[in-house]
Amino acid sequence: MDRSFVEQVYETMWGQLIDKYAVPGVEDAFCEGSRCGQLYEQMLEAYERVCDRSGVADEDPDVETIVGALLEMDRILCLKMFGYGEKMGREGRS
Repeated sequence: MDRSFVEQVYETMWGQLIDKYAVPGVEDAFCEGSRCGQLYEQMLEAYERVCDRSGVADEDPDVETIVGALLEMDRILCLKMFGYGEKMGREGRS
């Protein structure tokens, strides 16, 4: 499995790459109006409310830890799932 290609797919799905570097045929899951985009906005709004309630100007360290851990779990699971899909596709399993 070409790790850099898998990373490119992941980053394309997250909308982190400009069109020139995005993987053709892979959609930005966070584009305007998408479900992931809506959920991300909900998370940001909730984050702001937590900061307001706790009197923190920009970033709450505990919330940063929570969000960072969830994003890293997402990355690990997505990359593993891609690898499993590739492996099972070669084996002819669906």
